[in-house]
Amino acid sequence: MKRFNKHALAVFASIAVTGLATASMAEESAQAAASLLKMNVVANCQDGSATFRIKNIGDDWPKTSTFAIYNMRKEGTKRFRKLISKRQMRLKDGQRASFKIKTENLPTGRLGLWVKPGWYARDFDYDAVVSCG
Repeated sequence: MKRFNKHALAVFASIAVTGLATASMAEESAQAAASLLKMNVVANCQDGSATFRIKNIGDDWPKTSTFAIYNMRKEGTKRFRKLISKRQMRLKDGQRASFKIKTENLPTGRLGLWVKPGWYARDFDYDAVVSCG
């Protein structure tokens, strides 16, 4: 009887380890299958406000992304940016999002939008820039 218990414990441990390895492989496969960020972004100025309209034209996003809007300015040859708004969202295929920022209190009226996906690393580069003023 003791021998049977040891054998049962060994089989259980083997199944548990196999299950963990399979789950780990499935997670890696799902991450590898996630597509890149595909979207259309339109930016415009109207009535003293900058508006950014984003439409996801790819697959449903597997994780949230950070939408960041920066006030952009230039002093001499140096460029500066100041974060003025950010929001985390997850868009489905075809889903839209829009952001409206009043520019009357911004010294340059120049704004940039960057979307940082939560499922892969992407270099910083504005997805849209608008100058209101």
